[in-house]
Amino acid sequence: MGKIKVLSDHLCNQIAAGEVVERPAAVVKELVENSVDAGARRIRVFLEKGGRALVRVVDDGEGMSPEDALLALERHATSKIATAEDLQAIRSLGFRGEALPSIAAVSRLEMITREKEAVSGTRIVVEGGTIRTVEEVGCPAGTSITVRDLFYNVPARRKFLRTVETETAHISDMFLRLALAQPDLYWQLAHHDRTVHDFPKAASLHDRVYHVFGAAVAKSLIPVDFQTEHAAVRGLIGPPELQRANSRSLFLFVNKRPVKDTLLTHAVLTAYDTLLPKGTYPFVVLFVDVPPRLVDVNVHPTKREVRFRDPPLVLDGVRRAMAQGLESAMKASWTRPFYASLESPRPAAAAAAAAESRAGLQGMQPWTVSGPAARPEPVPMPWPNRLPEGSPAGDAPREERPHEPTGPPAFSSLRILGQLACAYILVEAPDGLILIDQHAAHERISYERLMAGFGSAGSQRLAPPVVLDLPPLEADALSRWLPEVQFLGFDIEPFGGGSFVIHAMPSVLKHTDPAALIRRLAETTPAEERTPRVGLMEKLAHTAACHASVRAGQRLNLEEMRQLLKDLDATRLSATCPHGRPLWWKITLDQIQRFFQRT
Repeated sequence: MGKIKVLSDHLCNQIAAGEVVERPAAVVKELVENSVDAGARRIRVFLEKGGRALVRVVDDGEGMSPEDALLALERHATSKIATAEDLQAIRSLGFRGEALPSIAAVSRLEMITREKEAVSGTRIVVEGGTIRTVEEVGCPAGTSITVRDLFYNVPARRKFLRTVETETAHISDMFLRLALAQPDLYWQLAHHDRTVHDFPKAASLHDRVYHVFGAAVAKSLIPVDFQTEHAAVRGLIGPPELQRANSRSLFLFVNKRPVKDTLLTHAVLTAYDTLLPKGTYPFVVLFVDVPPRLVDVNVHPTKREVRFRDPPLVLDGVRRAMAQGLESAMKASWTRPFYASLESPRPAAAAAAAAESRAGLQGMQPWTVSGPAARPEPVPMPWPNRLPEGSPAGDAPREERPHEPTGPPAFSSLRILGQLACAYILVEAPDGLILIDQHAAHERISYERLMAGFGSAGSQRLAPPVVLDLPPLEADALSRWLPEVQFLGFDIEPFGGGSFVIHAMPSVLKHTDPAALIRRLAETTPAEERTPRVGLMEKLAHTAACHASVRAGQRLNLEEMRQLLKDLDATRLSATCPHGRPLWWKITLDQIQRFFQRT
């Protein structure tokens, strides 16, 4: 008896379902793509329990005859391709003929369909891959497919499904991407009879982005439209200041198909390489249209990945389109007073600050280094905020006991030499030169003040309240954290879909943008994480401290630098910023002398 056996069609369908149907969102994607291919002008999706109990997709497309409806439930039965050559010219979203039988194999499926010219329609019921009912029914033109009890017969798969909120968020995210790809269609999504998304037919991509992401985002986007011999690149891209904390803000499409492609993503991010801080992402809605022969969409069972047959030909067009759009945006920004937005001193104030700095430098006597014997002996300094009791800040501190470790000096007791590149404060230490990153130092100060202030300073009402719109996954995360966020002093109310109204915020955060703060919090935390209260405090303090701190490039006068060093001395940890980066660096006199060969 041989060991190798041919698997039954039923088992093959269940295996295929494992590849195609990962979660309810995959069911929605496959059914909706069939609706688009059927020429639907209106697509409605209904959910129960995040798609676990029910997914229903209703369209007004061309519908199917009874014969085609039955064939559609057979593996590898499709109207999209017929020959091997057709694989090289795929223009439809679906083509494999696997999705419907795979879904039917792991659910209880009902299909009701009617062609426009037909008098009656067809109803087919399938349970776990077995056809139970085929009957003639009266129904509207188009197709309605209902999927109940997903994975009811595959318990091992069902237990890996996430919470209702998380599965709904994944469906909503997929729905948004499909709606962006087809702005000329009417899209509706409902969960338990509650409308989640309602996007009427839009006249343009910009109008669809307005409906999905709101006026503030749509107004800031830059149109791109670039044509090469091998690709047409069009879409809307965000200016550098429209930053997001994860790559979910990249909406990339190839021939109107939402894709995740490493090379395409890299080409987009390269355009922003010098414009965005590390760890942040731009907001991009980009369509790449290429001849079907130049792209292979038959790479992944879910068709979410593509492979370009000659990547440089396509990606060069993407880079040039992005560069052209960003360059035009930068030129537009140069037409207004750019430095006015940086809150830098007015010319008179800047001149006064420069004169004060020069006067301070002129009054300082440089060390005279004529050899090792002439070098001042280094004086060990106490740790910040631990000045010897009874010693005024300006007095020379005493030495610590020899067996105690020496550490960084009390910064405010050191002589300030000036500011380097409007980014670093230079101070003279007894045994060398210290450079202090002004942004990192102020960020540490702000962070510790914020952490100490949570829960003790009360809340501040916002007039008017601030409306925040979040994508589905971030909205789901914020919804789960609302009790913890409320405890910290926020008053946030769900407003339907991905919208929230912020009525109040902690008083310690009053100088920050509440919407930007909450958005950043939702973007930077993994979707599945149930963050404890302390974790939320830290995340909020991190974000608020970074936004509120003195920036590199901001000129500080001598008094501002002194105050910054005094505040730094009062912190608990003055070696690093809240992100763990060092905030000061010392060049010892020994290092300087060795460089000048004076040792």
